[in-house]
Amino acid sequence: MGMLKYIKNALAPNIEPELPPTYMEGVQKRKLSLASGSFSSDGSILDFDPLTVSAFELSEMLDAQVITSVEIVEAYLHQIEQHNRRGRQLRALISVAPKHEVLRIAKKLDDERARGKRRSPLHGIPVIVKDNIMTDASLGMDTTVGSYAFVGCVPKRNAIVVDRLVRRGMIIMGKANLTEFSGLKNPAMPPGWSAVGGQCQSPYVARHIAKKKLHWELSAPGGSSTGSAVGVAAGFSTLSVGTDTIGSLITPANRAALYALKPTIGEIPMDGIFTLSKTFDSAGGMAKSAKDLVALMDAMMLPTSKEIGTRTPSTCFRIKEDWGNLRIGFTEPTIWRQWRKTGRINVDAERFMLQKYEMVVQSLIEMGVDIVYPVELPPQANLNLDGKNCFEPIVYHEFKECLGDFIRQFKTTKVHSLAEIINFNLEHPELTLPPSCPNQNDLMAALQSGILKEQVTAARQHLQTAGGRDGLDFLFHAQNIDIVVSPGDAALSSLAAAAGYPTAACPLSALKLNGQPFGLTLASPPHTEHLLLHFLTAFEATFPPRALPLPLSSVPLQDPNPEPLPDKPIVELILHEWDTRRFSCSADALADWLNARWRKSGYELSAETICEVLRSNGRIAFRGLGDDAEGAFAR
Repeated sequence: MGMLKYIKNALAPNIEPELPPTYMEGVQKRKLSLASGSFSSDGSILDFDPLTVSAFELSEMLDAQVITSVEIVEAYLHQIEQHNRRGRQLRALISVAPKHEVLRIAKKLDDERARGKRRSPLHGIPVIVKDNIMTDASLGMDTTVGSYAFVGCVPKRNAIVVDRLVRRGMIIMGKANLTEFSGLKNPAMPPGWSAVGGQCQSPYVARHIAKKKLHWELSAPGGSSTGSAVGVAAGFSTLSVGTDTIGSLITPANRAALYALKPTIGEIPMDGIFTLSKTFDSAGGMAKSAKDLVALMDAMMLPTSKEIGTRTPSTCFRIKEDWGNLRIGFTEPTIWRQWRKTGRINVDAERFMLQKYEMVVQSLIEMGVDIVYPVELPPQANLNLDGKNCFEPIVYHEFKECLGDFIRQFKTTKVHSLAEIINFNLEHPELTLPPSCPNQNDLMAALQSGILKEQVTAARQHLQTAGGRDGLDFLFHAQNIDIVVSPGDAALSSLAAAAGYPTAACPLSALKLNGQPFGLTLASPPHTEHLLLHFLTAFEATFPPRALPLPLSSVPLQDPNPEPLPDKPIVELILHEWDTRRFSCSADALADWLNARWRKSGYELSAETICEVLRSNGRIAFRGLGDDAEGAFAR
């Protein structure tokens, strides 16, 4: 126990500014209450902190009958209302489930629990899903991929993975923001930006107000599944589902201090999910706790009885808090090149990251875990063929087919092909091609792509060989290791994606200069997700808790006192103009039009308020035009 205490103290995240002592005291009291089973003396429900609570803890509270799913949902809806579009303006969610509908579902699940029915360990627990994953119209949310071309389109049914979550009693709270078209629109497009959702921001990073304007520092949350990661880290949900092509799930998870897993390609059905590539894409899960991730991956990867016609097991993976017989290879940590290249860190911060990484290695060696250190990771350049990127031709070639499959899964849609999407964007440039993303070069390149099938086959075979047989397979066999671990921003995600192998993210610590988390990336042979989950659950039991953001309300807000909703005559005017004119579901476009009309009077309303008026009166409205000015699109 002495060694474990030393390790936890040595590795504890050292973040400035520090969390208020009362905040951590409150978290500790809640954990003690849960552990002892004692709750408030009058029998009232014990409050929980959305930033820290895990699905496992919520499930314990539900089992102890001291909280209901209705109350859990209400708490998350409040957190979303406070800081998704207002407050911290994190823009993690593009759409939120209608309150009446999500509370009806929560009540139904509470009633089932009261009758003794428990669909899974996650019965009654909220989850958010990335907005490239189809949800049935009955859930009240569009599936946009971040594009106005899909706003208002109606899917035929839920994606298979959504059905699995729903049938296991999980509550879909919202659709997460993402890099529009998973990044394939404009090569210079900021990660986490979409026309419909605006710019997703990290809840961790510092920001300040200067000259009456809001400035963000090192705020890029990374990768395409940004909203899925930020949504969990910000306490909008305790679990989320994203998708990954080449690190687009793992990178955001690392920068949000989350546990995440991208399974072997093909393990999760991708029906009803927009993908860039059938060769590389997979859905995956994110969670604040490794134990939560085990339950989530069970729910995502196991077919339901309705799918296969027979009763299925409720669990597949196990929580293992000891290291057992795992043999783990750690790469040389100085390959943390991505941070250095972007100028994100200074020398002290780089030294701090290396120190935390090596502390994990040395601690595990001292505990007697079977460690090989260092192992040499094959260079990313090996994935190129004749000096050319091999991922690009495959993605461009497969994208059109993937997009066609996705569009065919809509019951009603206003676009039917890549060419129509490009034309839609050209016809609505004020919405779809703002200054932050003024062109759609990647979409145009995909449309005009004349890559020969032989070239694609050669590129695919080269990647599978360079990433698999001559890359990770060689490493696994030569060193006789089960798992390889590297710094979070190393090339391991690319090598694993090339081979189609599973990868995972593990939180490590957070930078002192701005609180930005950093983590580890893991890979293992195909169909060995259980090994990665074994590592994650043992890591969580051994090392300090993940880094937390400051309480969201403790950071100075751009507008701490949002304007009240307008009087009834103005509300009626807003609804009349929305219903009689064409604003393509953009509250920003209507705000610009109305404020231009009112300019002489001096009256003005924010797009946020207009969006709230529209949504509260049953209109489908989104923020897009005019979202985030100047420095807000920091990468």
